[in-house]
Amino acid sequence: MKEKFLKLSHFIKKLLGKKVYIPNRIYYIVLFVIPLAGILLKNLLLQAYIMGENLYSPSFLKAVSGTWRYWIFYVAVTMLVLFAGMLFKRDKYRIIYVMACNLFFTVLICCDIIYLRSFFTMPSAADALIIKNFSGFDGGEVTSLICGWDGLIFADIIVFIIFVFVFRRRQTDEKVKLKILRISAMVAAAVSVAVLIFIPLQAKALDVNEELYQSIYNENNAEKTSSYFSSWGFHVKDIFELIMQSAHSKLTEEEKALVDEYYEWKNENLPDNEYAGIFKGKNVLFLQIESLESFVIGQSVDGQELTPNINRLLKHGFYFNNVFEQVQGGNSSDADLMYTTSRLPVTKGSTFFRYGDVKLTSFPRYLTEQGYNTLYTQAVRGSFWNYQKCWSKMIGVDNFIGGDTINMDYEKIGFTINDGDFLYEAYPYISKLEEPYYAHVVLNSSHMPFQPSEKYKSLKLSDELDSTYLGGYFQLVNYVDKCIGDLLERMEAEGMLENTVIVVIGDHTGIHKYYEYSLEKWYDLYPWVNVEDNYTVPLIISCDDMAEAYKSDILAGQIDVMPTLAYLFGMPEEDYINSAMGRNLLKTNRSYAIFRDGTIHGELTEEEKKIVGSSYKVSDFLFETWEN
Repeated sequence: MKEKFLKLSHFIKKLLGKKVYIPNRIYYIVLFVIPLAGILLKNLLLQAYIMGENLYSPSFLKAVSGTWRYWIFYVAVTMLVLFAGMLFKRDKYRIIYVMACNLFFTVLICCDIIYLRSFFTMPSAADALIIKNFSGFDGGEVTSLICGWDGLIFADIIVFIIFVFVFRRRQTDEKVKLKILRISAMVAAAVSVAVLIFIPLQAKALDVNEELYQSIYNENNAEKTSSYFSSWGFHVKDIFELIMQSAHSKLTEEEKALVDEYYEWKNENLPDNEYAGIFKGKNVLFLQIESLESFVIGQSVDGQELTPNINRLLKHGFYFNNVFEQVQGGNSSDADLMYTTSRLPVTKGSTFFRYGDVKLTSFPRYLTEQGYNTLYTQAVRGSFWNYQKCWSKMIGVDNFIGGDTINMDYEKIGFTINDGDFLYEAYPYISKLEEPYYAHVVLNSSHMPFQPSEKYKSLKLSDELDSTYLGGYFQLVNYVDKCIGDLLERMEAEGMLENTVIVVIGDHTGIHKYYEYSLEKWYDLYPWVNVEDNYTVPLIISCDDMAEAYKSDILAGQIDVMPTLAYLFGMPEEDYINSAMGRNLLKTNRSYAIFRDGTIHGELTEEEKKIVGSSYKVSDFLFETWEN
């Protein structure tokens, strides 16, 4: 390995020619300014993505105009780390240190960008545990989230390498040089600290710029924090906040008042109606579908229904077509949390990883206590998103059937086995459930990057459409719908659908979540594809006992699913009303939802928006202060 490195080094030296000697002062200035400027530009690219039309089309003008005031912070937090390299005695170690720092910042920003495109927020240190999830992925999910502009991230590294190989400093008194470098390092550190504490010091000691201090240093929006402090500054602040949260054992009076205000407003105290308990005692088949969005329900492409089997369920039951996505860093696992407990996910990391020991009031737990046989099944191992622990303890089901139980050697679609073979493996466990039962089945074949093989394509689409993300999404949604049809047909033949309520819902949005930038060209031909930033999933609650269809356009969130189901199945309101963060969609006078970025949809007063806007913070408080 050493010989190969030396040969490569010799080749590069020969390629770049003779060394150019420059004065010491210029050499060291350039040595540290290249990575400093490079890291600044990387952060500018990150902000250009955040402020651009989408996360693949950077807007450098918006990034510059929106962040130039904070570049001094970018430089300060970078200098604290980078200029420590001046303390080394030998140039070789300085170069290695500076290069290592630059590579660290580069990898960090690469991760930030990929995570942003996956989860639409900056990654928290609390997300470190999601590395456990990567074993099942084949790489396509990540490579589909990369674009050409990303190459700019590595430009300064190339310039730095060329500089190191081409230029040399002139010899000088080593003692003088070391003294100057150490003084420079201390001055850089002092200036950096002074810059970072200037505004807090003004606010705390002199009562000046308090509003500016709160907006910059106490900002809860991760993207805004990164625009103030850079990627590295955001992560340092994030780690500090996580440490403080871990020591948070009880609510302050101000925090308690915020929680009380939220629940007092949320609980409308309305009289019951004809839907109270109409499904009490019935079985539940809960079908949670990866990336299923509302816009495909009831639609056809070139005369071909996209979801014919799901469409048939609309004839008997409830259909809510405006359930806004509210997942955070836990993504699909956050959907499981909200659909069963009506608790918003935490804003840092995955709730399932961070709070797997919490025991929450849940709809499945209530049914279990009523004598139901309960089961959760998905084609993933129990450690994936910490599903097995959380469904057994946090949510409370009798049986978890996953990749540790069923055969996982079938052909994959995306990150796990195809839904047809998964249901073949899972069905024996579902069919053994004695009535009444609750079976929560997660279907994953419609997972991004929406690139199915020909084997799983049933729709006849134009070559142009079929080769796009949208065409792949249509094909996979149609394939999952077919799998659902086969499952329902088999269950009906065996009498398992009698006295059964079928719930169908998406875990979060898909094509608009990941590849919205690719859809505009299809808006004229398929105008229903344009959802205009309304990221919603369909909620269908179907039962043959209902002779008519009930369709509601009410604006809702994923946390509203559990209270609605609880009401239909006769769960006493006093058992969940003060733990559930959502509301019963069949007994409410309000139409609203808060999106994951804090955007509030619906017509509310300013005071009501303030209360709804605090909901994610309320959930954080409840999890932070939970006691077993």
